[in-house]
Amino acid sequence: MPDVPAVPAASVIVLRDGPLEVLMLRRHGTASFAPNAWVFPGGVVDAGDERGSVLATMRVAAARELFEETGVWLGKPLAEAAEKRRALLAGELPFGELFDETTAALDEQLVWTSHWITPTGVPKRFDTYFFLTAVGRDTDASLLGNELLDLRWITPAEALGSLEMIFPTVKNLEAIRDYTSSRALIESRIGADIRAIQPAIRDRRIELP
Repeated sequence: MPDVPAVPAASVIVLRDGPLEVLMLRRHGTASFAPNAWVFPGGVVDAGDERGSVLATMRVAAARELFEETGVWLGKPLAEAAEKRRALLAGELPFGELFDETTAALDEQLVWTSHWITPTGVPKRFDTYFFLTAVGRDTDASLLGNELLDLRWITPAEALGSLEMIFPTVKNLEAIRDYTSSRALIESRIGADIRAIQPAIRDRRIELP
């Protein structure tokens, strides 16, 4: 199989305390990538997400995907949020208009925690930046559309022991499993030296370099 380029993407590990839990979404069984797998909110970068630097662009993509997939908005409260979310998903409203409508300090709210690149030799590849963010326990998250089947708040340990997940999701959860506070976790990653990780497939198994 000829190698295919890795598509830029962004994903958000959404945290809440009491106990520390993460927001997980289950992909549809007919999805072309990771069917039935539980994943963090996220997706590929759109042209409208461009903000100059790669990291700034990734943060905007992460915020947009989070809002589209779960309704969780990281800026100041958004007027008529449900209607705007539907319009955004329908392609009737550019995300830039929402972004400009309310202040969102994404460089503070989305802390870059890891960078994973899909191994070569698979039909779909992604170059994904993973970010951490924390929300209140009363934050409402919901699904809209038919791309995703289920949504769940769950501790990292419980997720690792019960959910079907792809390799980068597992490794990101393993990295945060021992934390009990979202603040402590996020503070530990501020300014961290993030290096891209690209596993390899050998004998049908995924191996780290």
